[in-house]
Amino acid sequence: MELISVFDFDGTLIKKDSMLLFFFRYFKLSIRNLPNFYRLILETLKYFLKIYSQKQFKEKYINLIIASSKYKDMESIFEDFSKYLLRMVFKTAKKKIIEFKKNGYKTILLSASLDLYLEKISKGLGFSELICTRTVCIDNRIVIDSLNCYGNNKIKMLLEKYKEDGVDWKGSYCYTDSQSDRGLLNLFGNPHIVNNIRFGKKNTDFKSVTWE
Repeated sequence: MELISVFDFDGTLIKKDSMLLFFFRYFKLSIRNLPNFYRLILETLKYFLKIYSQKQFKEKYINLIIASSKYKDMESIFEDFSKYLLRMVFKTAKKKIIEFKKNGYKTILLSASLDLYLEKISKGLGFSELICTRTVCIDNRIVIDSLNCYGNNKIKMLLEKYKEDGVDWKGSYCYTDSQSDRGLLNLFGNPHIVNNIRFGKKNTDFKSVTWE
């Protein structure tokens, strides 16, 4: 049976949320972009009021930021963003990925974030596989064409690739900072909460670790 090591991205491999970082790096606030800025606020409110699903909000959010960016094409913006995020990955995380690969584990990046930038990051860090929220470009707009890889969907998407009877779950590892991944952590014999003291205190059956 296979041994796997699973890593979340936002808050786990990097300290911050990549979607917020995308806004601060690429949203160009100007008079011309004020309509996009106000629309972004409105779309965010609709999400928090549960008018939009997380999947719907992600689509609107990412497309509004791209529309306001100085970049001329989407390939350039995500090439730049991938390189930017790679520089932010915890040194501890890089060492762990290398260590698991040397010990024969399949290393899996499992994230709710978008393939648009995670593809290059996954390859850059040497992951065996990437499971994430997948997109396509239709009429110059980003469209999510898969499940939003979040919460229970993470478990579903992981188990579609790695069947329960094909993995040594007791000997496998999972690393995440997110409380929404509690069900995911329960699958593993070696579940780890990364850099989230509050989550760790509430779930002492999981091992808490701090990465730098």
